[in-house]
Amino acid sequence: MSSLKIAVIPGDGIGPDLINQTEKVANALNRKFNNIIEISKFPYGADYYLKSGISIPDEFINEVSQNFNVILCGPLGDPRIPDLKHAREIIHKFRNRLNLTFSVHPVKLFQSWQSILKDSETKTVDYLIIKEIFESTVSQSEQVFNKDKESAIVLQSRVLTYKNIRTFVQNTFAYIEKIRRLKVCFVYQDPKFRQNQFFWKRAITDIEDKYPEINISYKYLGSVIQGIMINPDEFDVFLTSADNGDVLSAISSVVMGGYGLSYSIETNPDLISVYRIMQASLSKLAGSNTINPFGAFLVLYQILKDNNHEEGSALLMDALMSNFSNHWVTIDLGGIMGTEEVTDYVCDYIIRN
Repeated sequence: MSSLKIAVIPGDGIGPDLINQTEKVANALNRKFNNIIEISKFPYGADYYLKSGISIPDEFINEVSQNFNVILCGPLGDPRIPDLKHAREIIHKFRNRLNLTFSVHPVKLFQSWQSILKDSETKTVDYLIIKEIFESTVSQSEQVFNKDKESAIVLQSRVLTYKNIRTFVQNTFAYIEKIRRLKVCFVYQDPKFRQNQFFWKRAITDIEDKYPEINISYKYLGSVIQGIMINPDEFDVFLTSADNGDVLSAISSVVMGGYGLSYSIETNPDLISVYRIMQASLSKLAGSNTINPFGAFLVLYQILKDNNHEEGSALLMDALMSNFSNHWVTIDLGGIMGTEEVTDYVCDYIIRN
């Protein structure tokens, strides 16, 4: 099998630290499986933007979609750019130029001690949050009137198109069927947005007959949040808008042990996917040897799994589970290890097994 070519944007703050640790794990897997991973790093982030005024060149996006299998993006954000313009432009350019229509956030509780849930040892937390990201990115606006006056008004609007919502539903149903996770819950927004609900329900109704194996139910956001906290076992896949997806991702990250374990996949099923480490950039912690690298390692696991490197992905997951089982984890997960020590244990397991 040919090497898996990964284009990496380390990002800002702790991003380069996370990517350095991930490279060590990739090197251990390469020693074990004869160079299955080829990583190429690119400099786009806050430093590049401050020097050049460019967030990410258009020609890079063209190149990466033709010459690489996947894109891995680290955390973005830097206090020197308070409006996060560079981060927004990088994310939006990827979504627009690569036609990324949906985002998948896998949520899994690996060990009961990691969760805040009551009686977590009796609960199974293993579901996907799939959210729409194209419509929400390109079709919203904000205007301010009478700024700095008591009569100031902020007008926010969002445009939804049936065509894009239907494309999202079509792509996600095809994805869900492919991975054989067929129990789907669509998460509604606030019940006062009735026309919004009508659009979504119409798109689902138009598509669902083509996927008879998929069992779909409907719930409001508040009901879903309550369900996750009380009985997460009942959920397999959530399908929802960007706003609702952000809320569910935030809650779910806490349920599974924190943002240090979180990652997402933004995908175009016919072209290329962008895998994102979901930690904040946390610039003050860069180089501190205290950050949690497990989310980055889980991204690598997912990349290998999605690209049919079954042996490599299985061995990496076994290594991570060994760390979890032995509490060889960083401070945020209640452990006493530093970032590099955690990585050393993971790499040692890979090489020995």
